[in-house]
Amino acid sequence: MTANPAHKPGRIREMSEAECREMITTTTVGRIAFVDDDGQQLIPVNFAFIDEAIYFRTLSDGFLAQLARKQREVAFGVDHHDDTYRLGWNVTVKGIVEQIEDRATINKVLNHGRLAPWAGGVRPLVMRVSPSSMQGRRVVGH
Repeated sequence: MTANPAHKPGRIREMSEAECREMITTTTVGRIAFVDDDGQQLIPVNFAFIDEAIYFRTLSDGFLAQLARKQREVAFGVDHHDDTYRLGWNVTVKGIVEQIEDRATINKVLNHGRLAPWAGGVRPLVMRVSPSSMQGRRVVGH
């Protein structure tokens, strides 16, 4: 009897920054992590990776809008996993979040197909996370 390859352990491999950039473009939902007056927060957002930065939209009066007013350092994470084959990867970006005010950039971001809000409603603020570091790991091979 042959063992099922889906149940053999893989190994973890660090990804290059170029690989991280490639992987981050393959998904549309990530999590933004920050610390505020209520402590640690980890919030899912749909996003797009455009021109080497992460963009997401939010409500004008929402708590994510507060991030830009305080020029907060944030972490942003995306991942993917395949339960059947026990493969996966994750990318963690660290950087500063800011609200975009430049009309040309706002238009470019709003016209990007990946940024239609999943939850519906109007999310007029465009936020950008400019990466200061990008690291990732991948479970590979069996």
